[in-house]
Amino acid sequence: MFTEENKPPNIQSPVLLLAFAISIFLASLLYLSYHLANTNKGTIAIPAGNTYLGPTAKKQTETVSTKTPSSDTLFTASFDTPWNTWTATKFPFSFSYPKTLTLSGFPNDPMDAVGITWNGKKPQENILISVIDLSKNKTFETLINKPREEFITAWWKQYSGLKGATPIIEFTNKNGLKGYKTRFINTEEKTPNLDIFFDVPNQKNLILRIANGILDPSIFDAIVDSVDWKKQTQ
Repeated sequence: MFTEENKPPNIQSPVLLLAFAISIFLASLLYLSYHLANTNKGTIAIPAGNTYLGPTAKKQTETVSTKTPSSDTLFTASFDTPWNTWTATKFPFSFSYPKTLTLSGFPNDPMDAVGITWNGKKPQENILISVIDLSKNKTFETLINKPREEFITAWWKQYSGLKGATPIIEFTNKNGLKGYKTRFINTEEKTPNLDIFFDVPNQKNLILRIANGILDPSIFDAIVDSVDWKKQTQ
């Protein structure tokens, strides 16, 4: 029989306290996990410090410079549109163009340039065709008798916004003019314009340049094919 002095210690109370403490701790941990899950809904941490924010959205189609511009910025004409003939004043070249494509020359311009004024365009910023005289430029005059590819390379290098050119393609239009076709690459890795350089018959120092950035390709091709250079009559 136990007396007060030798009665074994009561271990029930400490066990109950410990169990209660563990229950409180687990409940707090569960609440904390639930709270974090709701405040970071849709965000899951993954290795290497990245964060996954749910399914990747559908990739937007990348716009590139070779893509046909939208209809509100691209000139086109119906098949029954009448065509006019533009005859230059200083040099003996001519070309055909749709009557609805408004153009403008520049008085006393040594390059005989023609600019596009359609849709409110500034002609000086939208040159369609012009003549380049290599003998008037110290860099170009050394290339008069060199392959035209060397001139075309030297031509784009004079502009800080350009960094290269696509392969040059030689062709001949319906009037027998030999041409060189290329697209210059700008610093944004885009090629927004198509450039054509025509040899001028019997005049190595002259090159006829045509550029396009706002014309429907079929319209531009027809203009290029119509370009002609006739010897001036004495």
